[in-house]
Amino acid sequence: MILKGSIILFPCPIVDGKIESLSAETLTWLHQTDHFIVERAKTARHFLKAAGHPMPMQQIVIHEITNDISENEDFLKSNIFGRNIGVISEAGCPGVADPGAEVADWAQRNDIRVIPFIGPSSILLAVMASGLGGQNFAFNGYLSNKKPELITQLKALESKVQKTGQTQIFMETPYRNGFVVETCLTTLNDQTKFCIACDINAPSEDIKQMKIKDWKKQKTDIYHKRPCIYVLGK
Repeated sequence: MILKGSIILFPCPIVDGKIESLSAETLTWLHQTDHFIVERAKTARHFLKAAGHPMPMQQIVIHEITNDISENEDFLKSNIFGRNIGVISEAGCPGVADPGAEVADWAQRNDIRVIPFIGPSSILLAVMASGLGGQNFAFNGYLSNKKPELITQLKALESKVQKTGQTQIFMETPYRNGFVVETCLTTLNDQTKFCIACDINAPSEDIKQMKIKDWKKQKTDIYHKRPCIYVLGK
């Protein structure tokens, strides 16, 4: 009888090429895996090379996650027996603000073991460094890129912070950082604590938390086109 393999969720550095942010155990399992389902094939191959995968790239089987769920499931069904399948997203941890949850869900529904490996996650690192509540927090993904809707969303998140104490996290495309920060500073209460976690895990990492009234005194155009995570708390 050929035994079923496992689905392995591999973290990927959030700073290109920073392989040292991954554990030795993660790399050992990665080097022993030759079938992958990934967010983007080109990025995955670049990561595997940087991580020192011992096999030639042309011998590694890589399936790119598509919008066609049946295609993804066909790949998993065809390859899960007798081998493990790794999941790799663009950066960070699969299934956490990145594709991969649907693969883990398929495995759970089919009684296949899911093995998660921890690695750098910009969301968790931002919460850790923010000094805001890490016991109860919510990640809200991307907010609206339209100002009226963004204002409404920010006020709703701030209300949750004040009523429940739940820390609120969100992100934005780097080129819209100026728009987001300016809207936060003109919308949120002066006493609300606001953290901007920029270039997380990079040499240029810059994580600052202060009240909105103090942010209004700061130079914020330095965040233009740099990856940021935003955190609201009390």
